[in-house]
Amino acid sequence: MEEYLRKIVQLGLGSAPEEMLKTSLEVCVEILGGSGGSILGEEGPYLQFLFSDVPELIGVRVPFNSIAGATVERNLVIYTHAPSDKRHFGGVDKQIKNVTKYLLSAPIPSVHQRPGVMAKNAGALQVLFDTDAFPELGIGDQPLEFDLADFKSGSLCCARLSQMFWILPLVAFSMEVMKLRQTSYQAIHELKNKMISALSWVGALKEDIGALAPEALADADVTEDFELADTSIREGAELAKTYLQFTKLYTPEFATANLNATLSEVAASLKALSRELGAEGLEVDLRLDADIAPRELDAAKLKMAFFNLGKNAVEAMASFHTPSPTLTLVSERDGDGVKITLADNGPGMPKEIADSLFIPFKTKKEGGTGLGLTITKKIVDLHGGSIRVETGPEGTKFVVKL
Repeated sequence: MEEYLRKIVQLGLGSAPEEMLKTSLEVCVEILGGSGGSILGEEGPYLQFLFSDVPELIGVRVPFNSIAGATVERNLVIYTHAPSDKRHFGGVDKQIKNVTKYLLSAPIPSVHQRPGVMAKNAGALQVLFDTDAFPELGIGDQPLEFDLADFKSGSLCCARLSQMFWILPLVAFSMEVMKLRQTSYQAIHELKNKMISALSWVGALKEDIGALAPEALADADVTEDFELADTSIREGAELAKTYLQFTKLYTPEFATANLNATLSEVAASLKALSRELGAEGLEVDLRLDADIAPRELDAAKLKMAFFNLGKNAVEAMASFHTPSPTLTLVSERDGDGVKITLADNGPGMPKEIADSLFIPFKTKKEGGTGLGLTITKKIVDLHGGSIRVETGPEGTKFVVKL
């Protein structure tokens, strides 16, 4: 059981909430010996399948006068023979072209519980069975309903069911994270659109002033105000765009890939970037261990991570006009893993910046979003790796272990 819980928590912290729901459901079905199941949560005036072992059911709505509704609203554990229960929502069986037999429905507790206050349940876990899985409950022609608290403390709550109740709070946490992610994504997306719209209106305002009072645009203070407004809006839009990028990190796409090929692409991109930034003559010293075998990676996200590191280095060397600017990118085997080193010969970082790397917004540079290195670390975390930095007057070195 401890291993089950650890796995679910790890998924909750390092993967998409949908993956945590999937694993939580699979664990509960396995523990209870079921044939399948679903997790339902509230969506407006309905309950909705948030996850199911039958993909066609995900997103399907169920009314509150259903078995799931009784579970959520009345805090009941229900065990029933579905064909005999009038509350069984037949639309589900039509959707999957199957007939539900025995069904266990248990409330998923809200994460907003307070002492002495019964918060509304977050949803319902439903597990299906082909035969009567709990003969000790003594089900007959009528559905069995138990108050959650009474059932958990009673003699009928067998070991299998007790284990399920340990998992349900983690399911509730996953559901809450899903809602927060969806809401924040939509809010930031709208904010980005508003910023882009505001940029257009600032341009229109400038044109109108130029037509009505052209002498005003000759005023240095007015010109500066327009420039500051334009810059602030562009930075806000870029921050929103970067945040949206950050939210997508929780859905990695792992596949067998060649790490050295990814690093070679990074080196080429950084070389091109150096010409744009004025770091003319940048040398990229690429040393790749040819014996590193293909491994499970999200190559696109890793490319983003190493490009972020290299971009910061190139910008610093360009800004400080580093003589003979050089980036060294090395891959090498490290036991069962791989070590990648990216080093520059730039001016190094101030201590206050080095001490707060990877913390959102703490290392924000002029015109930046403050999320670049946060994104880099999250990508490394999703690969089960680590990242460390060494910096001084002779340059900065990042060491990534995967």
